[in-house]
Amino acid sequence: MGLPVAFGQFLYMSILAPQSFECFSHGEEQTERIGARLGELLPSGVVIALSGQLGAGKTHFARGIGFGWGAQQELRSPTFTMVQEHRRNRPGGLDRLYHIDLYRISNDSDLRSLGLDELIEDENAVVMIEWPERAPSAIPRGAIWVTMNPLSETRRQILFASIDAQNWLILLRLRKLVFGA
Repeated sequence: MGLPVAFGQFLYMSILAPQSFECFSHGEEQTERIGARLGELLPSGVVIALSGQLGAGKTHFARGIGFGWGAQQELRSPTFTMVQEHRRNRPGGLDRLYHIDLYRISNDSDLRSLGLDELIEDENAVVMIEWPERAPSAIPRGAIWVTMNPLSETRRQILFASIDAQNWLILLRLRKLVFGA
């Protein structure tokens, strides 16, 4: 059925799925720092599926990605706007980061009106999607999946995975930044 189901099966197992790793955050600031490390590594064309229940820390993680990626404005939750576009200036052109929230999506018509396919196909953009489980068929198979699981008021398990070879290399670089090995 796709990656979200497979990750749900592996989330609570002691042995992780291939091409995945986990880390733990002990607060909002640490969650943002881990997100910033990933944001530093993201080339255009990458899709990130950011999954987790309400209050899991997705917006803090997304804010960190925006900071590390170089967004000109701080990322905020796009729950009511559904799509926020962020920009950064860098040598060679202007890049975009789309921060999308599918929480309020209730059917395929809502998804089509959002224009998600066009945003995902934008080769000059990073696309970050919160609540990807609301539209699993719309998420590219090789996306980077970040699943957040609250363990306590402040502690979070963060599971990273991708079956795409290029995205897995990004995650290996992230693992080295986070763990130093």
